[in-house]
Amino acid sequence: MRLAPFFLLSLLLPLPALTQTPGQSPFQARVGAAFETYQFAEEEAVGIRSLSLFSVPVAAAFPLGAQGTVEIRSALARGSMETSAGETVEVSGLTDTEVRVGFRIPGAVTIQLQAIGVLPTGNATHTEEEAVLAGAVASDLLPFRVSNWGAGGGGGGLVGVSRGFGATAVGVSASYLAGRAFEPLSGESFAYRPGDHLRIRGALDHDVEGGGRVTVSLTLDRFSDDLLDEANLYRAGNRIQTVASYSFRQGRTGSGVLYGGVFHRSQGTALLEAAPSIPSQQLLLAGGGLRRPTGGVTLVPTVDVRVHRTEDGVGQGWLPGVGLGVEIPAGGWVVVPTARGRYGRILVREGSESAITGFELSLIARPRR
Repeated sequence: MRLAPFFLLSLLLPLPALTQTPGQSPFQARVGAAFETYQFAEEEAVGIRSLSLFSVPVAAAFPLGAQGTVEIRSALARGSMETSAGETVEVSGLTDTEVRVGFRIPGAVTIQLQAIGVLPTGNATHTEEEAVLAGAVASDLLPFRVSNWGAGGGGGGLVGVSRGFGATAVGVSASYLAGRAFEPLSGESFAYRPGDHLRIRGALDHDVEGGGRVTVSLTLDRFSDDLLDEANLYRAGNRIQTVASYSFRQGRTGSGVLYGGVFHRSQGTALLEAAPSIPSQQLLLAGGGLRRPTGGVTLVPTVDVRVHRTEDGVGQGWLPGVGLGVEIPAGGWVVVPTARGRYGRILVREGSESAITGFELSLIARPRR
C-alpha cells in the first residue's frame, strides 16, 4: 500500500479538497526536492546494500469558474540500488501525471464531481534489474515519497456528497479508475493491463471543545483482474484502510496532531502459473507532530512508526522515525527544509533479519497563505 502515490509531505497540508470554496484560495502549489536513503546492515541476507531516491515533486491547483478546480500532480524521480555484490542499478524519469477537473454543487448536501486522467508520462518499462529496484521502492515498509514511475496511465471519475450537522460533518465518495495496457519489461512484447480500481471512502469530522477536531475515515479498495495479453493473470485482494486523527491547539499559537491507522490487504490470487499468489498483509501506522512558532519561524517536530505484517512473515518489519522541519517565510512563499532519521528491522526470510537505517532530507516551497 502506498498512502501517497505522489510527494505528500506530512508537514504540509494537502492541496485544498473540493469541499472547500475555490474562492478561498485562488491558487495553490507545491514544489521541492527530497533525498531518501536506506542502508541494510545484513546486506548478504537482503541482497541489497542500499536504496536511494531523489525526487522533485510538483503539485498545483487552479480555480475553474466559481465552483471548479483543476489539480495537477507529478514528479521527477531517480532511484538507485546498490546490491550486495557491489553492482549499481538506476531508474530515472518522470512519473505518471494525474489531472483532476472537479466541480462543486453547493447546498444543504454538497455534491462533488471529478473527472480523473492519469497521463502515461512515466517510465513504465524496465529491465529485470530495474524492476527489482522499482519493486523495492514500492515496499510497504519503506515510506518512499514516490512509489512508482508509471503504470500505463488511465482515466475515470469520482462522485462525492457531504453534509454538515452542527459541529459534525460527514462525507461519502466513490471513484472508479480504469487502467491502460503497457509493456512492463524491456525486450518483451507482452502487454500488461492492471485491474480497474473502485474506491469507496467515508469520512467524519467532529469539532470538540477547546478548538480540537477528530477525524475518522474508512476506505475500501476493490480491483478487477490484472490481464496479460488479454488473459486473466492475477486477482488482487480487497483492501480496507481506516485512519483516525486528533488535531488540537498547543499553547497560544501552536497546534498539534496525533494519528493512527490500520491497512489490511486480503490475499491476492494467481489466475495463471506465471503470477505468484501474494499473502494477506497488514500495515499499522501511528504518529504525531507539533507546530511551534518561535523567532519568526515555525518549528515542526514529528514522530511516526510503521509496522508491517505479512501472513508468511516474509518482508515484514517495523520502522519508526523522528523528524524536524522549519517553516521559513520568504516573501510570498514559505520554504520548509526537513530532516528525518529512521531505524528498524526487516524479516527477509525465516531465521534471517536485517537492521535498516534511513535518512531523509527535503526542501519544499509553497505560497504563503
